[in-house]
Amino acid sequence: MTKGEETSRTETVAGEFQRKLDAWAERFRGRPTEELRALLLLALERESIVAVAYRDEVMRERLASVAMPEDSRALMRQALAWAWRDEEMHATYTRGMLLRIGSVRVRVATWFSHVAGALAGWAIAVRHHTSFSRAPISTLIASFVMLLGRLGGKVPRPMRHKLRRLTLREYCALQVDAEESAALGWRRIAQVAARVPGLPPDASTWFSRMHSDEDKHARIFRALMETLSEGDAVLALTGSLVSEVGRADELFLPRALRSDPLRLHPVGRGGRVVVQVSPAGESKQDALRRAVEDAGLIDVVRARAEAVGRPVSSLRVLVRVSFMLGYHRDDRSNITDPELVEALALRLRELGIGDIAVADAGNLYDRFFDRRGVHEVARYFGFTSPAYRIVDLEAEQVPHDYSRGMAQSTIARSWRDADLRIVFSKARSHPVDLTHLSIATLQGVGARFDEFLFAERFASRETALLMPLLDFPPHFAVIDAFEHAADGLVGILGSRRPPVPRRLYAGADALAVDLIATRHLGGGEPLQSPLLRLACDWFGDPQGATRVLGPDEPIPGFRAPYQTELHALMGLLSIPVWQFASGRGAAFLPEMDTRAFPPKSGRGQGPLWRLYRALMRALVGP
Repeated sequence: MTKGEETSRTETVAGEFQRKLDAWAERFRGRPTEELRALLLLALERESIVAVAYRDEVMRERLASVAMPEDSRALMRQALAWAWRDEEMHATYTRGMLLRIGSVRVRVATWFSHVAGALAGWAIAVRHHTSFSRAPISTLIASFVMLLGRLGGKVPRPMRHKLRRLTLREYCALQVDAEESAALGWRRIAQVAARVPGLPPDASTWFSRMHSDEDKHARIFRALMETLSEGDAVLALTGSLVSEVGRADELFLPRALRSDPLRLHPVGRGGRVVVQVSPAGESKQDALRRAVEDAGLIDVVRARAEAVGRPVSSLRVLVRVSFMLGYHRDDRSNITDPELVEALALRLRELGIGDIAVADAGNLYDRFFDRRGVHEVARYFGFTSPAYRIVDLEAEQVPHDYSRGMAQSTIARSWRDADLRIVFSKARSHPVDLTHLSIATLQGVGARFDEFLFAERFASRETALLMPLLDFPPHFAVIDAFEHAADGLVGILGSRRPPVPRRLYAGADALAVDLIATRHLGGGEPLQSPLLRLACDWFGDPQGATRVLGPDEPIPGFRAPYQTELHALMGLLSIPVWQFASGRGAAFLPEMDTRAFPPKSGRGQGPLWRLYRALMRALVGP
């Protein structure tokens, strides 16, 4: 490298960061644990910055301000959305690692870095994408935040003159530099982590994955930059951009531009969604049969037999249902009806299928109550039909290397090996996601789900749900809204006065089914649900390719989670309260049938916890 080339390199953010890494390597020589903590705190601050600065609403608005063909805009939006999702995953994993391995001082520093990074990310987004004339107050506040950052030595020298409104091309060029610096950091973290004892066994693997992600982001931002002129006019044809982005990662492309099999993935394809409203006098079994027939269950069964190259009679079927959230026979509003599950199993047997399993997985209730095994709870709620066998998904986890996502490395063997996978969920409201339906019911197909619910988690609950959905998707989905639909702010926990809609939803695309049902249950736009919005980024939004057979209208009398201003506020607070003030779920335990499920001593059972729970139930739940 010539002297001129070296000077050019060190004038970049990546060059300055490399010098800092070299200095730290010397400073912490022989002390890898201390170096790793310092590197992770720095990485958390950086990942928190970009997780906010790249957020979807900011980049959508910026792309809308630039004149370009709509297909180019859609491609750029998808690529930027995935970069944002990756950065969120990195920040979550890094924060979880620090909270698990750090002292009290390190944990305090972790939250400081997280908050400082999020604030800086907001300020940077304002300076890069907003003019003073449009948002004078936000611009002034952001400028003050940036001044504090400069005084604190947080703003790299090469970036100081770029804290202004940038053209989209300038912005992409800056992100190339920033992503290259992040890749340097993760490479060093992976190297140091290999010498630190006591870390999770796969930590170095995930750190290396993050290095690869950042390198990929740099390539994608470079491709976007080269598509734009200095005035942000689109220079390259969309085909050129498709080629460059696709070589980096096909999921960064809109679904229609992906190659097979991603373009043909069963989730996100749309198609028929049946909304079956049963007339008075019709049995639930007959209603179920009509719904699945109209939704094309027979065609799905035949297609699966053809796909695996075996006769229908030899297919292995797994039906993922939901009964482990049940707590008392007096409130069955939040569990799948066992009589409907039996009706589905009997219909499958009529088609010649003999190997049918019905599955669920443990949840945090077994941390507080005894006799909460899957087979015990199944018997309690009447899942005892000879038409199927019961499977405990948690008991049969096997290793799996997921193609996307982070911090999950097992899958239930029966779900993986099933030739036909069906999810049969319950119509329930949710304080964050509006509803808890087919996709949410897949919790526990991979790792135990309460590992992804609290502050020290390594991945978000949404990511944990979608990882198995990508690699092992369901082929058919049914939602039970027949005798009960658990409504209110926290219908997922049960409902005192659930409506009786006499409805069933069914279709081959679980995401399409959930989007339609959420429109009927959630009282608003289904993409307000963080889970469904993320699923559309992963698999594509199927709403434009979905045809509703039946009444496309809300369920009368169903109380949506945000029906009042108080409930909307409580929904906003639900995540921080759950993570930091619930006693790891103890505050939200339902009124369990303690004769069937005796409480464990010392686990959220004291008088203060009972009083706290009574207050929570009075406010939000059963």
